[in-house]
Amino acid sequence: MDTRKYKLKIFGNKELPSYLLETNNVVRMILFTTVYSLVFINIFRPFNSETWIHNNNSANYFLYSSLMVLIGMVLVSLSRVIMNLVVKKVQITFPDYIIWMVSDAVILSIFYTFIAYKVGFIDNFLNDNPEMTLWEAIFAIFKKSTANTVWMLLIPYTISLLFLDNQYLKNRIKELGERSGESNILHLKDEKGEIRLSINVENILYAEAADNYVIIKYISNDRIVDFFLRTNLKKLSDDLRETPIQRCHRSFMINLLHVTSLKKDQTEFIIQFDTTSIKDITVSKTYQEAIMEAFMKYQK
Repeated sequence: MDTRKYKLKIFGNKELPSYLLETNNVVRMILFTTVYSLVFINIFRPFNSETWIHNNNSANYFLYSSLMVLIGMVLVSLSRVIMNLVVKKVQITFPDYIIWMVSDAVILSIFYTFIAYKVGFIDNFLNDNPEMTLWEAIFAIFKKSTANTVWMLLIPYTISLLFLDNQYLKNRIKELGERSGESNILHLKDEKGEIRLSINVENILYAEAADNYVIIKYISNDRIVDFFLRTNLKKLSDDLRETPIQRCHRSFMINLLHVTSLKKDQTEFIIQFDTTSIKDITVSKTYQEAIMEAFMKYQK
Protein backbone atom coordinates (compact mmCIF):
# COMPACT_ATOMS: atom_id res chain seq x y z
CA MET A 1 0.00 0.00 0.00
CA ASP A 2 1.29 3.46 -0.87
CA THR A 3 1.76 5.39 2.39
CA ARG A 4 3.10 8.57 0.84
CA LYS A 5 1.25 11.77 1.67
CA TYR A 6 -0.54 13.68 -1.03
CA LYS A 7 1.18 17.04 -1.49
CA LEU A 8 -1.35 19.84 -1.38
CA LYS A 9 0.85 22.76 -2.47
CA ILE A 10 -2.08 25.08 -3.15
CA PHE A 11 -0.32 28.32 -2.24
CA GLY A 12 3.34 27.44 -2.76
CA ASN A 13 6.07 24.82 -2.71
CA LYS A 14 7.98 25.69 0.45
CA GLU A 15 7.66 22.74 2.78
CA LEU A 16 6.30 23.27 6.28
CA PRO A 17 8.94 22.80 9.01
CA SER A 18 8.03 19.71 11.03
CA TYR A 19 8.61 21.46 14.38
CA LEU A 20 5.52 23.63 13.78
CA LEU A 21 3.38 20.49 14.00
CA GLU A 22 4.96 19.04 17.14
CA THR A 23 2.38 18.79 19.92
CA ASN A 24 4.44 20.60 22.57
CA ASN A 25 5.14 23.51 20.20
CA VAL A 26 1.47 23.74 19.21
CA VAL A 27 0.48 23.85 22.89
CA ARG A 28 3.09 26.53 23.62
CA MET A 29 1.84 28.65 20.73
CA ILE A 30 -1.81 28.37 21.81
CA LEU A 31 -1.02 29.18 25.46
CA PHE A 32 1.11 32.18 24.52
CA THR A 33 -1.56 33.45 22.11
CA THR A 34 -4.22 33.02 24.81
CA VAL A 35 -2.29 35.03 27.40
CA TYR A 36 -1.44 37.72 24.86
CA SER A 37 -5.07 37.95 23.69
CA LEU A 38 -6.34 38.31 27.25
CA VAL A 39 -3.90 41.15 27.92
CA PHE A 40 -4.73 42.74 24.54
CA ILE A 41 -8.48 42.68 25.16
CA ASN A 42 -8.23 44.11 28.68
CA ILE A 43 -5.88 46.91 27.64
CA PHE A 44 -7.37 47.96 24.29
CA ARG A 45 -10.95 46.68 24.76
CA PRO A 46 -11.58 46.14 21.02
CA PHE A 47 -15.04 46.18 19.35
CA ASN A 48 -16.24 48.64 22.07
CA SER A 49 -16.75 45.48 24.09
CA GLU A 50 -17.00 47.36 27.38
CA THR A 51 -20.40 48.66 26.19
CA TRP A 52 -21.82 45.21 25.48
CA ILE A 53 -22.96 44.66 29.06
CA HIS A 54 -24.76 47.28 31.11
CA ASN A 55 -23.37 48.34 34.49
CA ASN A 56 -20.07 46.71 33.57
CA ASN A 57 -16.98 47.15 35.78
CA SER A 58 -13.35 46.10 35.43
CA ALA A 59 -13.78 42.88 37.39
CA ASN A 60 -16.81 41.79 35.38
CA TYR A 61 -15.12 42.80 32.14
CA PHE A 62 -12.10 40.67 32.99
CA LEU A 63 -14.34 37.68 33.69
CA TYR A 64 -16.32 38.09 30.47
CA SER A 65 -13.16 38.73 28.41
CA SER A 66 -11.55 35.65 29.95
CA LEU A 67 -14.56 33.62 28.87
CA MET A 68 -14.34 35.03 25.35
CA VAL A 69 -10.60 34.28 25.12
CA LEU A 70 -11.17 30.79 26.53
CA ILE A 71 -13.76 30.07 23.85
CA GLY A 72 -11.36 31.46 21.24
CA MET A 73 -8.63 29.17 22.58
CA VAL A 74 -10.98 26.20 22.24
CA LEU A 75 -11.73 27.14 18.61
CA VAL A 76 -8.02 27.51 17.80
CA SER A 77 -7.26 24.23 19.57
CA LEU A 78 -9.97 22.52 17.54
CA SER A 79 -8.43 24.01 14.40
CA ARG A 80 -5.03 22.53 15.34
CA VAL A 81 -6.60 19.12 15.97
CA ILE A 82 -8.13 19.23 12.49
CA MET A 83 -4.77 20.32 11.05
CA ASN A 84 -3.07 17.41 12.79
CA LEU A 85 -5.53 15.01 11.20
CA VAL A 86 -5.09 16.63 7.79
CA VAL A 87 -1.27 16.50 7.80
CA LYS A 88 -1.39 12.76 8.42
CA LYS A 89 -2.77 12.38 4.92
CA VAL A 90 -1.80 15.60 3.19
CA GLN A 91 1.55 17.36 3.13
CA ILE A 92 0.78 21.07 3.46
CA THR A 93 3.30 23.77 2.65
CA PHE A 94 4.35 26.80 4.68
CA PRO A 95 2.09 29.18 2.68
CA ASP A 96 -0.81 26.75 3.27
CA TYR A 97 -0.04 26.96 6.99
CA ILE A 98 -0.14 30.77 6.90
CA ILE A 99 -3.47 30.70 5.08
CA TRP A 100 -4.78 28.28 7.72
CA MET A 101 -3.82 30.71 10.51
CA VAL A 102 -5.50 33.59 8.64
CA SER A 103 -8.59 31.39 8.43
CA ASP A 104 -8.43 31.02 12.22
CA ALA A 105 -8.65 34.81 12.51
CA VAL A 106 -11.61 34.98 10.12
CA ILE A 107 -13.49 32.23 11.98
CA LEU A 108 -12.88 33.98 15.30
CA SER A 109 -14.10 37.25 13.77
CA ILE A 110 -17.33 35.56 12.69
CA PHE A 111 -17.71 34.15 16.19
CA TYR A 112 -17.14 37.53 17.86
CA THR A 113 -19.58 39.18 15.44
CA PHE A 114 -22.16 36.57 16.36
CA ILE A 115 -21.59 37.26 20.07
CA ALA A 116 -21.97 41.00 19.40
CA TYR A 117 -25.30 40.26 17.72
CA LYS A 118 -26.54 38.02 20.54
CA VAL A 119 -25.74 40.47 23.34
CA GLY A 120 -27.46 43.33 21.52
CA PHE A 121 -24.41 45.34 20.60
CA ILE A 122 -25.40 45.44 16.92
CA ASP A 123 -28.83 46.81 17.92
CA ASN A 124 -27.06 49.61 19.79
CA PHE A 125 -24.85 50.13 16.75
CA LEU A 126 -27.96 50.48 14.55
CA ASN A 127 -29.44 53.04 16.96
CA ASP A 128 -26.26 55.10 16.60
CA ASN A 129 -26.27 54.61 12.80
CA PRO A 130 -29.95 54.63 11.74
CA GLU A 131 -29.05 54.98 8.05
CA MET A 132 -27.64 51.45 8.04
CA THR A 133 -29.50 48.23 7.43
CA LEU A 134 -29.04 45.22 9.72
CA TRP A 135 -26.73 43.47 7.25
CA GLU A 136 -24.69 46.61 6.72
CA ALA A 137 -24.25 46.92 10.47
CA ILE A 138 -23.27 43.24 10.77
CA PHE A 139 -20.76 43.63 7.96
CA ALA A 140 -19.31 46.80 9.52
CA ILE A 141 -18.90 45.03 12.87
CA PHE A 142 -17.41 42.01 11.10
CA LYS A 143 -14.79 44.17 9.34
CA LYS A 144 -13.81 45.83 12.59
CA SER A 145 -13.81 42.48 14.35
CA THR A 146 -11.55 41.00 11.66
CA ALA A 147 -9.08 43.89 11.89
CA ASN A 148 -8.81 43.61 15.67
CA THR A 149 -8.69 39.82 15.65
CA VAL A 150 -5.92 39.75 13.05
CA TRP A 151 -3.84 42.11 15.17
CA MET A 152 -4.73 40.12 18.28
CA LEU A 153 -3.40 36.92 16.67
CA LEU A 154 -0.79 38.24 14.23
CA ILE A 155 1.65 39.46 16.87
CA PRO A 156 1.65 36.33 19.10
CA TYR A 157 1.67 34.04 16.05
CA THR A 158 4.64 35.94 14.59
CA ILE A 159 6.52 35.94 17.91
CA SER A 160 5.79 32.23 18.34
CA LEU A 161 7.00 31.38 14.83
CA LEU A 162 10.21 33.35 15.30
CA PHE A 163 10.80 31.79 18.72
CA LEU A 164 10.21 28.23 17.48
CA ASP A 165 12.40 28.82 14.45
CA ASN A 166 15.17 30.16 16.68
CA GLN A 167 14.84 27.17 19.03
CA TYR A 168 15.00 24.81 16.07
CA LEU A 169 18.18 26.44 14.76
CA LYS A 170 19.76 26.31 18.23
CA ASN A 171 18.93 22.62 18.55
CA ARG A 172 20.35 21.93 15.11
CA ILE A 173 23.57 23.76 15.96
CA LYS A 174 23.75 21.87 19.26
CA GLU A 175 23.35 18.57 17.42
CA LEU A 176 26.11 19.56 15.02
CA GLY A 177 28.25 20.52 17.99
CA GLU A 178 27.72 17.13 19.60
CA ARG A 179 28.82 15.47 16.38
CA SER A 180 31.86 17.67 15.96
CA GLY A 181 34.00 15.20 17.87
CA GLU A 182 33.37 12.72 15.06
CA SER A 183 34.17 15.20 12.29
CA ASN A 184 36.60 17.98 11.42
CA ILE A 185 34.12 20.77 12.14
CA LEU A 186 34.81 23.17 15.00
CA HIS A 187 32.07 25.34 16.48
CA LEU A 188 33.57 28.53 17.90
CA LYS A 189 31.56 30.13 20.70
CA ASP A 190 31.47 33.70 21.96
CA GLU A 191 31.68 34.84 25.58
CA LYS A 192 27.98 33.94 26.10
CA GLY A 193 28.43 30.41 24.81
CA GLU A 194 26.65 31.08 21.52
CA ILE A 195 28.12 29.43 18.41
CA ARG A 196 29.27 32.17 16.02
CA LEU A 197 31.43 30.30 13.54
CA SER A 198 31.39 26.68 12.37
CA ILE A 199 34.47 25.84 10.34
CA ASN A 200 36.63 22.95 9.24
CA VAL A 201 39.58 22.72 11.65
CA GLU A 202 42.04 22.53 8.76
CA ASN A 203 40.94 25.97 7.50
CA ILE A 204 41.99 27.75 10.68
CA LEU A 205 45.55 29.14 10.76
CA TYR A 206 45.79 30.90 14.11
CA ALA A 207 43.93 33.13 16.57
CA GLU A 208 45.08 36.48 17.90
CA ALA A 209 43.84 38.42 20.93
CA ALA A 210 42.50 41.92 20.20
CA ASP A 211 40.98 43.74 23.19
CA ASN A 212 37.58 42.14 23.83
CA TYR A 213 37.78 40.00 20.71
CA VAL A 214 39.81 37.16 19.29
CA ILE A 215 40.66 37.43 15.59
CA ILE A 216 40.32 34.06 13.90
CA LYS A 217 42.58 33.86 10.86
CA TYR A 218 41.30 31.23 8.45
CA ILE A 219 41.43 30.24 4.80
CA SER A 220 38.43 30.93 2.59
CA ASN A 221 38.53 30.58 -1.20
CA ASP A 222 42.35 30.49 -1.10
CA ARG A 223 42.47 33.78 0.81
CA ILE A 224 43.29 34.47 4.46
CA VAL A 225 40.33 36.24 6.07
CA ASP A 226 39.50 37.47 9.57
CA PHE A 227 36.60 36.62 11.81
CA PHE A 228 36.12 38.67 14.99
CA LEU A 229 34.88 36.49 17.85
CA ARG A 230 33.79 38.30 21.01
CA THR A 231 35.59 36.26 23.65
CA ASN A 232 39.08 35.91 25.14
CA LEU A 233 41.93 33.51 24.50
CA LYS A 234 41.56 31.76 27.85
CA LYS A 235 37.96 30.76 27.17
CA LEU A 236 38.72 29.86 23.56
CA SER A 237 41.70 27.70 24.59
CA ASP A 238 39.50 25.93 27.15
CA ASP A 239 36.86 25.28 24.47
CA LEU A 240 39.47 23.95 22.01
CA ARG A 241 41.59 22.03 24.50
CA GLU A 242 41.16 18.71 22.65
CA THR A 243 41.86 20.13 19.19
CA PRO A 244 44.97 21.06 17.21
CA ILE A 245 44.28 24.74 18.02
CA GLN A 246 46.60 25.34 20.97
CA ARG A 247 47.71 28.38 22.89
CA CYS A 248 51.37 29.27 22.43
CA HIS A 249 51.57 32.83 23.69
CA ARG A 250 49.75 35.39 25.79
CA SER A 251 48.21 36.76 22.58
CA PHE A 252 48.17 33.81 20.18
CA MET A 253 46.80 30.34 19.51
CA ILE A 254 48.11 28.32 16.58
CA ASN A 255 46.76 25.47 14.49
CA LEU A 256 49.40 22.75 14.71
CA LEU A 257 48.06 21.19 11.52
CA HIS A 258 49.66 24.11 9.65
CA VAL A 259 52.93 24.15 11.60
CA THR A 260 55.85 22.62 9.70
CA SER A 261 58.55 23.22 12.31
CA LEU A 262 59.46 24.87 15.57
CA LYS A 263 62.65 26.90 15.23
CA LYS A 264 64.48 27.74 18.44
CA ASP A 265 65.78 31.30 18.71
CA GLN A 266 67.64 31.92 21.98
CA THR A 267 64.98 31.26 24.65
CA GLU A 268 61.92 31.06 22.39
CA PHE A 269 60.57 28.86 19.65
CA ILE A 270 59.51 30.48 16.41
CA ILE A 271 56.56 28.93 14.60
CA GLN A 272 57.09 28.11 10.94
CA PHE A 273 53.85 27.66 9.03
CA ASP A 274 53.14 25.92 5.75
CA THR A 275 51.78 29.26 4.53
CA THR A 276 54.48 31.85 3.90
CA SER A 277 52.18 34.88 4.15
CA ILE A 278 51.74 34.46 7.92
CA LYS A 279 53.85 36.63 10.22
CA ASP A 280 56.22 34.98 12.69
CA ILE A 281 54.63 33.81 15.92
CA THR A 282 56.70 32.84 18.92
CA VAL A 283 56.07 30.27 21.63
CA SER A 284 56.59 31.81 25.03
CA LYS A 285 58.38 29.81 27.71
CA THR A 286 55.13 29.13 29.59
CA TYR A 287 53.70 27.12 26.70
CA GLN A 288 56.82 25.53 25.20
CA GLU A 289 56.48 22.09 26.78
CA ALA A 290 52.76 21.82 26.01
CA ILE A 291 53.28 22.97 22.41
CA MET A 292 56.09 20.45 21.86
CA GLU A 293 53.85 17.60 23.08
CA ALA A 294 50.90 18.80 21.00
CA PHE A 295 53.12 19.26 17.94
CA MET A 296 54.25 15.63 18.12
CA LYS A 297 50.64 14.52 18.62
CA TYR A 298 49.17 16.36 15.63
CA GLN A 299 52.15 16.10 13.27
CA LYS A 300 50.96 14.48 10.05
